[in-house]
Amino acid sequence: MRMSLRSNAVVVISAAVAVALGIAATPAESAPPTVRPAGPNQAAAVPASPADCLLPAADVYNEHEGPADYGRWLQPTGTLRGIVLFVRFPGVTPPAGELAQRTSLLSGAPAWFNQSSYGGVTLQLTFDTVWRQLPNSQTTYSEYNVDFNAQRAYVQDAVNVADAAIDFSQYDLVYVVAPSNASSLPNSPSFIASVGWGAWADGVELRHGATFGQDLSHWGYKVLNHETGHVFGLPDLYAYAADQHQAAGGWDLMGLISGPAPDLLAWHKWKLGWLADNQIVCQDGSGSTTATLTPLGASGGTKALVVRTGERDAVVVENRQVSPLDVSSSCFQPGVLVYQVTTTVGGGGIPPGSSTPVPGGPRPIRVADRLPNSTIAGCDARAAELANATLTAVNHAVTVAGVTVRVTGHSGSNRSVQVTVP
Repeated sequence: MRMSLRSNAVVVISAAVAVALGIAATPAESAPPTVRPAGPNQAAAVPASPADCLLPAADVYNEHEGPADYGRWLQPTGTLRGIVLFVRFPGVTPPAGELAQRTSLLSGAPAWFNQSSYGGVTLQLTFDTVWRQLPNSQTTYSEYNVDFNAQRAYVQDAVNVADAAIDFSQYDLVYVVAPSNASSLPNSPSFIASVGWGAWADGVELRHGATFGQDLSHWGYKVLNHETGHVFGLPDLYAYAADQHQAAGGWDLMGLISGPAPDLLAWHKWKLGWLADNQIVCQDGSGSTTATLTPLGASGGTKALVVRTGERDAVVVENRQVSPLDVSSSCFQPGVLVYQVTTTVGGGGIPPGSSTPVPGGPRPIRVADRLPNSTIAGCDARAAELANATLTAVNHAVTVAGVTVRVTGHSGSNRSVQVTVP
């Protein structure tokens, strides 16, 4: 049955909550996108177009570091509208007060996207205000995190029981939230359906969103940002193997959600269209290039220097400083972050034609560690090894994939860097 939203049936929270949460964009110190001449002992690289540093899509079905196909994934731009449904199951009574608690918890997600996208994305979340009982037991959907058909049935049933109260034609995303005592639903996978394989209501196909389980209580609202990142085409940076967080640590929300620096990497922001080509400096070939990088967490200026190192590989240099998303902590050392990008594998390190990563093998992102085998005491063990990976002082340098990156100067929060390829 198709109806308009009933009065008192929903609560709407948009990215305007950024103001209430005290999250505001931090202005960058002015630094135009420039490529400066090489030093006297280095040959200047031939200037390259940023397009020369883009990598082709991976030959995998899941998310990857190449361009996203927005026929499958959702383009992250402008205003996106999401409906949040709360569902219960026969024999399972949600804990008292949990609906209000989970509504409050998830309400922080829009401000996160607004900040990370420099205002380019406004996520409007509409929260249903009742638990709606599904026709089947929770065990019926227990394969939702490994079997797409089970997840699709779960989403469709959730949509069906809410259809009398909600006009789903008004939404781009559907989020389904289970109570914390639904033990058959432990985690929170994204919901990404190809055309014709989504859930249907009110004459529209709902192909994007997420289904939240018990881990919502652990990760908080950022699990919505992480799972919606998949909807936008971003891969998991943690490995589906024993070396889970050894490649990216806590430097990106698509890795360790609770990491001390959970903003998205510059490569991801460029991939999503939140950074323009004129904010990227590209070197494709040998020689030396210098650039001044403004902090990633503030709008404006040059954000990354990218060196193409192969058909499917690149090295990226960016400037990470304390920001509304990268927190001030002994476990976050502001500085120049260097990392490798590859499209030889997909999210989790899954190579083409496989469902499991190679232990120690290629990962979508691998951070270059200035101080390998050195951790910061007291930090989350999953992030500690790479917490001090950054180049924090002038003349700090690291070499990775034949590319030497050196910090050549500081100016306020800006950092001047030089990359050299023999």
